[in-house]
Amino acid sequence: MKTVISANIPIGIAIRLKDKTKGTRSRVVARALEAYLDEKEAFNITDVPSRQLLAVLSQREDVPEHLKVLCMQELTQ
Repeated sequence: MKTVISANIPIGIAIRLKDKTKGTRSRVVARALEAYLDEKEAFNITDVPSRQLLAVLSQREDVPEHLKVLCMQELTQ
């Protein structure tokens, strides 16, 4: 069962939502509200496995070479 709700949101967000969703706004808003209510939207870097972080760091251009070497050493063990 569904119900109609009304909400006041900034015009910029409304325009971006309209441009991006192309008729699926209700589904997108419902998913966003569900994630918010379930607290799934919060990103926590501590949830990312260490090996994944090391792999990403070893590929970044802004990471010094000596740290890339250490990351790769750890990944190959």
